[in-house]
Amino acid sequence: MMDTRKNIAIDWASPDVLEQIVQNIKNPLENIISASQNSSMEHKNVVDEIIFSSSKEISDIVEEIMRKAKSKSLNITFQDRPEIFEIYEENQNVRAMCTDEIKPQKITQMDQEWLMNFEKEIYGCIAKDYLSLYDLAFRMAVSERQLHRKIANLVCLTPNKYIRILRLHKAKQMIDNYIQSSISQIAYSVGYNDVHYFSTLFMCQYNVSPKDLIKTLR
Repeated sequence: MMDTRKNIAIDWASPDVLEQIVQNIKNPLENIISASQNSSMEHKNVVDEIIFSSSKEISDIVEEIMRKAKSKSLNITFQDRPEIFEIYEENQNVRAMCTDEIKPQKITQMDQEWLMNFEKEIYGCIAKDYLSLYDLAFRMAVSERQLHRKIANLVCLTPNKYIRILRLHKAKQMIDNYIQSSISQIAYSVGYNDVHYFSTLFMCQYNVSPKDLIKTLR
């Protein structure tokens, strides 16, 4: 007799599949927790307490996996503040580029979300050698003049300096994470066609050339 069943390809990386697998673990796990808790309450048994505690920890991990799986399916990112804040805090050269001190605690959540959206727009076209401020302003629903004013008020930078900082930050991430070891390819990936100019800017921001940084990581 011929088997007429079809081989179904399963996308194990799919958030929906992951959620289903976790749910299959979660249901019996909840029964174990419930039974262990009742047993420990009735008999005060140390073993039952250990079973309950361990099961509860596993359950918490399962909940976290489900939360991230659902968020991934909705394309939700876990970035909770603009990257410029962390870059500013960790890099003295970036702080020197700002006309005044950036104070994240005084920037409203709405304005922080605006900055994160601005960063997403930049990263979305970071490989372009020229990013039009007019186009960026249009996508951010402000005029070009308002773009300059808003960025200056929030992070004490010009839009072009902000873009440059993010370009070089992305380049450093590529080196740190071993994504690319070719300086020219790194430069092109973040929008610089002139490798020498890219290296000069990188040196100014990080006090080390891309070439030397790559050598130290090998």
